[in-house]
Amino acid sequence: MKATSYANIDRLAKATYNRAMQTQLKFIGLDTRYPCADGQTRRRIHFDSAASPLPAKMAMDTIQAMLPHYSNTHSYVHQSAKISTHALAWAHDTVLNFVGADPAVFTSIFTGTGTTAATNRVARGLRAARPDKDVVFVSSMEHHANDLPHRHPDFNIVHLPLSGTGAHSGATDIAALQALCSEYAGRVNYIAVSAVSNVTGVCNPIGEICELAHQHDILVLVDGAQCVTHMPTELDQWQPDFFAFSGHKAYTPCSPGVLVARKSVLQSLPEQDLGGGSVNTVGYYDYELSSAYPQREQSGTPNIVGAIALASVLQELKTFGMHNIAGEEKRLMTQLIDGLSQVPGMCIYADPRLERRGAVAFNINGIDHGLVAAVLSDYYGIAVRNECFCAHPYVSSLLKEQLWELDLTGIADSEQENYINLKRGMVRVSLALYSTVDDINYLLTSITSLIQRIEELRPHYQALANGAYQHRSFALDWHAYLPFIKVQRGTSETD
Repeated sequence: MKATSYANIDRLAKATYNRAMQTQLKFIGLDTRYPCADGQTRRRIHFDSAASPLPAKMAMDTIQAMLPHYSNTHSYVHQSAKISTHALAWAHDTVLNFVGADPAVFTSIFTGTGTTAATNRVARGLRAARPDKDVVFVSSMEHHANDLPHRHPDFNIVHLPLSGTGAHSGATDIAALQALCSEYAGRVNYIAVSAVSNVTGVCNPIGEICELAHQHDILVLVDGAQCVTHMPTELDQWQPDFFAFSGHKAYTPCSPGVLVARKSVLQSLPEQDLGGGSVNTVGYYDYELSSAYPQREQSGTPNIVGAIALASVLQELKTFGMHNIAGEEKRLMTQLIDGLSQVPGMCIYADPRLERRGAVAFNINGIDHGLVAAVLSDYYGIAVRNECFCAHPYVSSLLKEQLWELDLTGIADSEQENYINLKRGMVRVSLALYSTVDDINYLLTSITSLIQRIEELRPHYQALANGAYQHRSFALDWHAYLPFIKVQRGTSETD
């Protein structure tokens, strides 16, 4: 396999890109090193960015700069209150600017538990506001955050088919969606769909979906968690009714989630999470809800500092140019997929003809996903994710044919479920702004080495009932890295 074949691709453009990124965004943890099972200490290569990327130093710098002036918002009386209130308003405006949303049409709301809180909020509101519309279309590739919130007894869930079949299925099938809109005419409340799959990186045609939905009086909720840092987001062009994403996916730990919503739709929803900040006046027997956004939807004290830190990162990404970021990632994804395609026994999931953003999922014939992930970490210092990525139905659909073909001959009935669990999952490699050509080359050569050494390494691992693999003699002493945590022995804490 020619793992270095991409080293000279567009070298000048790559060097220019790296210089720009180094001057604008630096990342905490790029040089973190961990001991490995062979006695060596290696720099951790972080290919688990779809779960959470490394933090941008700018986010932490913003928090440090904000803390001396920290105060609650909703006031302009004293100086720190003025600073906090103005800075939070700036954060709301910055979010709208970043996602290409007209502030006359959309508002931004910060939510507590990321995308999950936002989608639950929308599902509750639309269920109450449109009770005569009992059907919800959910795409078949959704993360649990944009799947489970819609599973309510008052809703009939219809999962939208994907183009293609089996392991090589693609994006949401527009023709099938058109037919379903006609079949359920007048009954569909909204469509819940991700812009980019967190499993395969496949992109959905959001603009087409929104246009078709609105022709049938169907609202659209878009999970944008996997798209906002990988491609330009243009809500004014796509025209969804709701767009949600998580701050921690955008290089800003300690930050909230975001819900960008069409004001005209919000006005039709019942008020939620009432409290201070969302009202103008309150009496013992009545209250007047604010007519201003986002105040109307932002009760209580939000994550002020986290929201401002997130906005500072989004502003820098916007300044650098999401088209530049998307172009560089496209080069890296091409290198990654081409390299993986040359590995014997490799299965890359989803339609290979489709462009992807951020993530690639695969399996290697004869080596369980849990063992691949464990060996890459324990012996090569590479962090990837495996199993089902909080998208169980989608992963199951991609694996269905392979799982049906498993040969269970000679495996006791009592052990068959555990055996199947070892096969029920994938390995995911996900990229971020700090991913490099050299990182991908190292991953590809490490996978080749892993395959060559697998019979030597396999006896060092124990397969667990949940599908994971655990090294028999090597374990990271995580307490040593966080000495401020005082562990109470004999508790439920896992060593």
